[in-house]
Amino acid sequence: MNVTGVEELKNRPWFHAYPERIKRRFDDYQFPRVSLFDFLRSSAKYYGDSTAVLYESENLLLNYRELLGLCERFAHGMVDKLGLAKGDTVAIYARNYPEVIIGMFATYAVVATYVSCNPILIKDELKYQLVDSRVKVALISDDKYPVLKEIMDEGDTMLETVIVFERDKELKPELFGKTGEKYQEPFISFREVFGDLELEPEAVDPAEDLAAIIYTSGTTGQPKGVMVSHQNAVCSSILYHATYTGVYPEVDEEGLLRFQNDPADLQEDWDFPIRYGIDSAMAAAPWTHMMGFLAHLQSLVMGAMTIIPVPELNIKKAFEIIKRWKVSFAGGAPQMMTMMLESPDIDETDLSSLRVWTTGGAPCSVALGTNFQQKIAGVIAEGYSLTEATMASVKNFSNKSSQRKWGSIGVPLPFTDVKIVNPGDKDQEVAPGEEGELVHNGYQVAKGYLNLPEETAENFKDGWIYTGDIGRMDEDGYFYITGRLKDIIIYKGYNIAPRMLEEVLYTHPEIAEATVVGQKDFRAGEIPVAFVVLKAGSRLAGAEIMDYVNSRVAGYKKVRKVIVVDALPYSGTGKILKTSLAHRLENNEFAGVEVAL
Repeated sequence: MNVTGVEELKNRPWFHAYPERIKRRFDDYQFPRVSLFDFLRSSAKYYGDSTAVLYESENLLLNYRELLGLCERFAHGMVDKLGLAKGDTVAIYARNYPEVIIGMFATYAVVATYVSCNPILIKDELKYQLVDSRVKVALISDDKYPVLKEIMDEGDTMLETVIVFERDKELKPELFGKTGEKYQEPFISFREVFGDLELEPEAVDPAEDLAAIIYTSGTTGQPKGVMVSHQNAVCSSILYHATYTGVYPEVDEEGLLRFQNDPADLQEDWDFPIRYGIDSAMAAAPWTHMMGFLAHLQSLVMGAMTIIPVPELNIKKAFEIIKRWKVSFAGGAPQMMTMMLESPDIDETDLSSLRVWTTGGAPCSVALGTNFQQKIAGVIAEGYSLTEATMASVKNFSNKSSQRKWGSIGVPLPFTDVKIVNPGDKDQEVAPGEEGELVHNGYQVAKGYLNLPEETAENFKDGWIYTGDIGRMDEDGYFYITGRLKDIIIYKGYNIAPRMLEEVLYTHPEIAEATVVGQKDFRAGEIPVAFVVLKAGSRLAGAEIMDYVNSRVAGYKKVRKVIVVDALPYSGTGKILKTSLAHRLENNEFAGVEVAL
């Protein structure tokens, strides 16, 4: 892997913005050559008595030593009973349940590869991913049984065994290990898989062996399987977690990771919010999506944090979890903050335990971020990345003393290089303040796309991933995302970034959600169209919205239509489906409800 050297990175304009703890380790830190399973082994060694999983629905409380034992036994059963071997692929098709943690880390123990299958996929979408990644074993929740039964009956995949767990029943202490629902081959009950022995972990080549195949959302075609090595995920987790702790794990004499909290953050007047072996996290982001996979599972296990799984997002339940268990770390797509702020329970809910709220996956408006930060005791940590960069690219540091520029996605993570290049000449880096395509380099850059050599060659070049996102860097090295190459609206020859107009819309006190897309126009080429969801009780008219925006932007950037809708369409990963809105515009589905100049 071709990554930028340390001395070169120290000369980048953002290096000054790193906290002193981070700067001090640039000259001597070496990334460990470990696997994701070693995260669990390390936490069990150093924080074995710390709570690993807390799941109310099953009255389940596991410490890290107990979780390791279950994962080793499950791994032994997958090898001994199911014939799973190093290099095989294991699909997980379920929401965030504790059984998923056991299945995923058992897969790592075998040095098999986890394949993410979003639980909202329909049969044909799921089948495509199973075939594309040559899945041998699948782990599913019981509600997904009919879909898998139909796929298995068709017989067009390499799938040999489907493990089924019963939601909210499988791990209850009074039921665990006892006979439950019986399935006919090739289906098998989750409880039947556990072996009697612990499994000696397989040797891992972190740079070459795949930890996961995470599928992109596929909004413009079939989803692409991003090949994530153990090195990608390990380095990404370490760098991501360092923005919350200010420290890096060291390697001990057994080759495991030794974690040590900075004493300053154990005091009441803390700077960095997260402490190894102490803090709890509400895991609401889907583990089948890169944000959930990395930020809400792998890095939590590495940090020996208490994981509170949330299978389905319910704001009232989320409030209860945060309050009851004094959650320190939580987050998700910006949509989640909007839903919480719009909830009638927001002012009666104590969110003061939250030391940090992390957000990403979609742009977070300045108004939304500042409003939500007033509700918590800690900080809002907005970041930016993509599946192809294993979720860790650019981020606002989470310590209180770091400079925060609202509207910016922050600075590149340590040991990470980022450039803004000319989209027409990608070898040319543009000057600070100029817009261009954001490209990323570092140990987090994935190995490429599964079975897609041409797409891999086009997007992964000499250690860099070309993101397709438009942004700029200011003189201080802080980055800003202004749009997507494919989202740019060209109005009479002028380029308009939808993100800029969306930021203006979000400053209106009666607007809850907004997005801007381009519509074809025979005179102008394209015109900006705003879709708006109003806050409860608002009677704001489209014409008023248009006047509000257009009085704050240059003439060529003016919104030409405003469409007020009850809800915006979202993908399962929290991204607004702009292509869906553009398609409906083209088909004239919004006739009669729009306001036009």
